[in-house]
Amino acid sequence: MSTSPTGPLPPADGLLSAARRNLRELAHGLSHASHPSTPLLAHAPKRWQRLLPYVVVLALAATFIPVTITNLTTQYGVPGALAGALGVAQAAPLLMLAHRPLQAWWIIFPADTLGALVLLAQPADPHDVWPWTPPVIVAYLFLLLALGLRETRRTVIAVWAVTGAAGAVLHLIAPDRSSGSALLLTILGGVVLVIGGAVRERGVAQRRLAEQETISEAERAQRTLLEERTRIARELHDVVAHHMSV
Repeated sequence: MSTSPTGPLPPADGLLSAARRNLRELAHGLSHASHPSTPLLAHAPKRWQRLLPYVVVLALAATFIPVTITNLTTQYGVPGALAGALGVAQAAPLLMLAHRPLQAWWIIFPADTLGALVLLAQPADPHDVWPWTPPVIVAYLFLLLALGLRETRRTVIAVWAVTGAAGAVLHLIAPDRSSGSALLLTILGGVVLVIGGAVRERGVAQRRLAEQETISEAERAQRTLLEERTRIARELHDVVAHHMSV
């Protein structure tokens, strides 16, 4: 610890600076994907495995776009044009889950938040789910699963924290509304992120193990080659020594 004429100086890296550093790291994780824009399962050995993520995201988008629009118009009374715009903004980015899930989150999360604010202008019904509608919750869980499979632990924690904070803020804006879906999405989202992160870390461990086995095999082959060269050199030395002695 440094000292001064008036006494010891406080630590340079105090709690406040550590908090600022962690916030900067979380913000960096949210703004920068931790992987190149290669599709999920891009290195799979079979072609159908490489195409599977595209089939899944196409099915998700084709399902959630009409379901979201229908849910907004029929259950919440949102006008057709506005419901269509919200439905496309909330569900069309699911097409990006195969290769850019973090960028998809940057579109879907603001669209979901805007949709919750739009629903505030509609007449409240005791049976309505707010702030997140049922299609939004299910689609968001798929988004979180894709993030858990591709992004680092720091990024998924930041996504989970921002999602929970948004739900809490919306509840404070309209405390008279039933906001159970905010807590539900926070809990289910945490579970999905843990599952996705565990699968991701398991895949990383398997790849590292395979790389280590490959390196071990190369080292073993190199050692065998060196031993063979040593044996040949020893035999040549013995032959030359024998001829010289003769």
